Amino acid sequence: MNEREDYFRISKNGNIHTLSDRIPFKWKELMIFTSASFIFLILFFGWFVGLFIAILTLICYTFYRFASWIYYSELKIDEKSGKLTRLKKILDRTQKTELICDKFDPNRFQYTELTRSGKTKFLMNYRTHKNNELLILKNKADKELIEKYIAEKITVYNNV
Repeated sequence: MNEREDYFRISKNGNIHTLSDRIPFKWKELMIFTSASFIFLILFFGWFVGLFIAILTLICYTFYRFASWIYYSELKIDEKSGKLTRLKKILDRTQKTELICDKFDPNRFQYTELTRSGKTKFLMNYRTHKNNELLILKNKADKELIEKYIAEKITVYNNV
């Protein structure tokens, strides 16, 4: 919905770098979006129709944001062991762990350009014996941010 939305986070805890696609749930944003849509709908459709559609919008938007906050994935890059792991999580509990590679190589990341709805996005892949589609990046600046972080901050010690 929001082009400048914080839809991924990069963090480091010890030797482990984490790229998370968890979208934060913000009540303030929820209230602003629904009240603005409520006012807009009342002006165009009247009180009853505007109220009905605003309530439906509130319910649907809340479910969408809450679901994107509950269900998310994390990429973990361990500098010591050189492992790249993808974790699927529901409410901070790991549901599925997938080992992508034992020896992380930053040169194996590929970014495929996608055009959707007239906008250019990038699909972040990690290539092993198969393509591991990791994240869709909304713009070139995000792609360059991740590339720069991987090139400058991640040093794998066991990558021989």
